[in-house]
Amino acid sequence: MYQVNLLPWRMRGQRRRYAFWLRVFILQLVLVLAVLMVVFGLLSQQQVQRHEALLMLSGQQTELTERYQQLQQAVTRLARLTALAQQYDNNLAHNRRYLQLLQQLSTLLPDSLWLIALESNAQNITLRGLGRRYEAVLQFEQQLTALPLLQNYRLAEVVQRQDGLFSFTLMAQWGPGG
Repeated sequence: MYQVNLLPWRMRGQRRRYAFWLRVFILQLVLVLAVLMVVFGLLSQQQVQRHEALLMLSGQQTELTERYQQLQQAVTRLARLTALAQQYDNNLAHNRRYLQLLQQLSTLLPDSLWLIALESNAQNITLRGLGRRYEAVLQFEQQLTALPLLQNYRLAEVVQRQDGLFSFTLMAQWGPGG
């Protein structure tokens, strides 16, 4: 019987199988690397998009913060100007009330009386004056009923000084017209 040496044929078959599996393994590695590169590329693209979105939102936040600060400044300025306008209106009303009171007092004040002080706050007014006769002081007190600007008036004190003049203090509250 012939003996055939199959060793070279087996070794060739093993080399072919080895080469086949090596190619399959390399192909798998290449495919895995390709998939990893695609995934990495997609993740990188997503990161770039998110970074751009973050930059855009950060810019919008900065712009909105600036607008909010401008709005707050405008509100503060408006409140300050409103307060100034209210103060101006209050001062104007106060000055008109004084002018009206002084005009009315000038017509009611008897010739023998004169006022030396006029003190006022938001609710009350104090008139101080001098007169030659006590009756003139009483007459002036009675004539104050004609003034709608004053109410609840009362003669607080009347004192005759050494020089013969009567010093008087009259207190009243501002009326609804005042």
